[in-house]
Amino acid sequence: MTIPPFLNSGDTVAIVAPAGVLAPEQISYAIKHIESWGLKVKTGKNLFSRFFNFSGTDEQRIDDLQEALDNPEIKAIFCARGGYGLIRIVDTINWSAFIRSPKWVIGFSDITVLHSYINNKLNIASVHGPMPAGFEKLKEDTVSLPSLKKILFSETITYEIKNYRNDFPSEISGKLLGGNLSLLYSLRGTPYDFPPENNILFIEEVSEFLYHIDRMLQNFRIGKKFNGLKAIILGGFTEIKENDIPFGFTIEEIINNVLYKENVPVINNFPAGHITPNYPIVLGGQIKIKREGNSVKITQNQ
Repeated sequence: MTIPPFLNSGDTVAIVAPAGVLAPEQISYAIKHIESWGLKVKTGKNLFSRFFNFSGTDEQRIDDLQEALDNPEIKAIFCARGGYGLIRIVDTINWSAFIRSPKWVIGFSDITVLHSYINNKLNIASVHGPMPAGFEKLKEDTVSLPSLKKILFSETITYEIKNYRNDFPSEISGKLLGGNLSLLYSLRGTPYDFPPENNILFIEEVSEFLYHIDRMLQNFRIGKKFNGLKAIILGGFTEIKENDIPFGFTIEEIINNVLYKENVPVINNFPAGHITPNYPIVLGGQIKIKREGNSVKITQNQ
């Protein structure tokens, strides 16, 4: 796995919107915050374009992302927000300049499509973490944004969370892959699908029906996507919806019924995804998980 060069004060980073529509006020705080790290911010020319729910037409979104990937002055790319749209354009991007000169790509949610392409097809690491549209609501959180800065500037990140499953091994390490469950599900059978063998899978989800989550996890089970995994890290599963006729299982029961029968160690309630706080992690990077009593310590040092 290739680790992109880390940032230095004075570097220029880009903000582009390859998925959902965006308003200027949604990223004004983020621009100031990123500049406070000593970085210069360049915004895509189509950043505030709109085509229905998209931040511009497919062509406009491709242009901005392609420019950020190709421009040698751009050292990292912040995806402004999620939404939907990357699966429409990811296979039309020219990755040749990015392969020759990798740079950090940051985002989550729909950005899982980019992570999956970059991690699984190009074998390059990326950051699953806060996006500019969500920076402001994290300003009182003392972990998420400072940790994102640490990752980008080559510092070790360490998180400690409660994990009450005493059967979790004392220590596990491996390559971390994953992202939003729905997007990983949408990539099943494509060249960007994640390989489970000897890897650690992170998944999170928002605003899905209970039976949708059950269906996706059952698909992974039948498709043997849990086979060979060293561990599974469960991020936030938030705003989960019930049918008019109750599905019959809670989110905890769905997870128990599927994941805990797979003989794969599971970490619950890792604060990442569509939640606050939203801890950044390096996808495609090595991760070490160490159990200490009823807690686990998660460390990444690229």
